[in-house]
Amino acid sequence: MSVSVEREAIRLSLQPLFDKAEADGLWFFHESSQVGQVWCSPEYLRLKQAEGEYVWAPEHWELRSPLGYMKSLHTRAEAIVKEHNELAERLGRGPRLTLGEVSG
Repeated sequence: MSVSVEREAIRLSLQPLFDKAEADGLWFFHESSQVGQVWCSPEYLRLKQAEGEYVWAPEHWELRSPLGYMKSLHTRAEAIVKEHNELAERLGRGPRLTLGEVSG
C-alpha cells in the first residue's frame, strides 16, 4: 500500500472522531514517549495531516476537553509562579510575579 493511500485510509477512519470532536467541542489528544503530549483542535489536526504530520490511526487518539487541558495548564502555571516568588523572596529579589485570572 502506498503512503498516500495509507494516509487517506487513516484520515477516513478518523472521520467519526472528527464528527464527534466537532459536535462536542473536543480536541484530539495523543501522548507517547516519542512526541510527548499533542493537543489538536479538529481544524489544526486536518491542517497538520495535510502537511503529512500526525497521520495516526484512531487508536492513537483520544478525544478530550480543551477546557480541562487549559485548567491543568493554569494550575501548573500557578505552581511555577509560586515557586518563583518563594525563591525571589529568599534571595531578596523582586518583583513578585502574578498570574491573571482565566476567563471562561
